[in-house]
Amino acid sequence: MPLITAIKPQKKGSWYNLFIDGKFLFSLPSHILLGENLKTGDDVSFEKIEELVKKNEFSAVLDKVLRFLSYRPRSQFEIEKYFEKNQVGEHTQKLVKEKLFSLKLIDDEAFVRWWIEQRTQFRLKSKHFIMAELRLKGIPKELIIELLPEERTKEDEFSVAEKIALKKLERIKSLPEIEKKKKLYNLLSQRGFSYEVVKQIVDKVLERE
Repeated sequence: MPLITAIKPQKKGSWYNLFIDGKFLFSLPSHILLGENLKTGDDVSFEKIEELVKKNEFSAVLDKVLRFLSYRPRSQFEIEKYFEKNQVGEHTQKLVKEKLFSLKLIDDEAFVRWWIEQRTQFRLKSKHFIMAELRLKGIPKELIIELLPEERTKEDEFSVAEKIALKKLERIKSLPEIEKKKKLYNLLSQRGFSYEVVKQIVDKVLERE
């Protein structure tokens, strides 16, 4: 039966290198090492080694996904694309997703609410643009329609567009009128505002100068 001949801590973090019969096998996080009560001199069956390999893969993938999520919330689709990109096996994907669901770190409804808040309060975008972004994140159209505030009326769209235009105008006020108009048209169109909103807001902010 294989024998654990050494357990050596890594220089950084809480991971340990496991040596079986004098050869390095793989690394384990401290919580698995302690949970399994593994010690130098222990005999381990091949079945146990296979179980440890699976637990190790789960912990390693979960750790990476948590780092991926630390930058900002993600939709379920984004997490699945991350698995695909990093060639995570189906069994490990299933276990990690179950863990993320239990921690409420996969929650498309909460993700949509967060995204809408960001786009309406901090990084101003039109309602149409927000919907397009969320569709690219794999969010079903029905969920977006349900959560994207109905009260964001045409008046709200005008208000958001005006804020964007005024902020841009501050940076380009020294340009000729025709250049300012062109840049404002381009910016608001790129943010997903309709021609009607773009024209009225550009005319309004330029008249105000």
